[in-house]
Amino acid sequence: MPGPLGDATRCDLTDAAVARLAADGFEVVRPESAAEPPAVATRGDDRVSVEPLAADDATPTVIVSRLGHALARDRRALFVTRDDATATAVRDLLADPPLLADRRDGRRTFHLGPDRIPVAGGGYACVRADGLGDPTFAWRETDTPAGPIGADSDSGADAAAVGDDGRPAVPRLVCEVDGTPVAVLAGVDGLRTPPDEAFPFAYRRDPTDKRFRVRRGDDGAVVETIGGFAALRDAGYVPVPMPLVPEHALGRDVDDEALAAAWDLSVIGGADAESDPDGDPEPDR
Repeated sequence: MPGPLGDATRCDLTDAAVARLAADGFEVVRPESAAEPPAVATRGDDRVSVEPLAADDATPTVIVSRLGHALARDRRALFVTRDDATATAVRDLLADPPLLADRRDGRRTFHLGPDRIPVAGGGYACVRADGLGDPTFAWRETDTPAGPIGADSDSGADAAAVGDDGRPAVPRLVCEVDGTPVAVLAGVDGLRTPPDEAFPFAYRRDPTDKRFRVRRGDDGAVVETIGGFAALRDAGYVPVPMPLVPEHALGRDVDDEALAAAWDLSVIGGADAESDPDGDPEPDR
């Protein structure tokens, strides 16, 4: 909900959360810096970042960003919303498996983030999608294929190592487009500037004429010269989105228990928005 309406909603939610926190014995400050949340509450050793959410804010990117900001400052994130639909979206994102689209047998499927994937030869990974509409991307960990594959040389991981259970010690990371695998990396650390050949294509803006050069990943041959992003998409090329890997986005490894303790949710005016007996600001999850 960009614009004045969304801003007004966030202000109203912040005011309501601040009133509730103050009534529960928290000392509340309103930071002037735009780099901080609109309110920070403290009660003893408990420090809380107040994070109001308008309807369009309940996305993996926003939630992970605000949660990571709070964790970096040794705070809990108190997400505050007005409607049950937004609250449900927050719970779904942070419930088991937290910050993941899915997790089965220890292997994860990731949400998509807003970033593109830089490749070692310069520019960003892309695929060719000739069908109508936007292609559907998915990033997931898997045990196949086995054996050595391209990896980030700085990761220090042995991509060919196999554990005692016979599974790869480093799960393969597969990118699928409309259900078809198009790239395989040696784990999530392979996302840090992977080799060009890991993807079908890459594009890069030429510094001299400012036009995009699209090249094949396997041999680096330029196959298209294109004037801009709209023309790039019209030609069928789509940038590959970076998966939202929790430990990368949060800047640290956080287990499920610690993650569950790192956030709270308050529905202002919701049917279940009563304070709990201990006075905690989060009764709603």
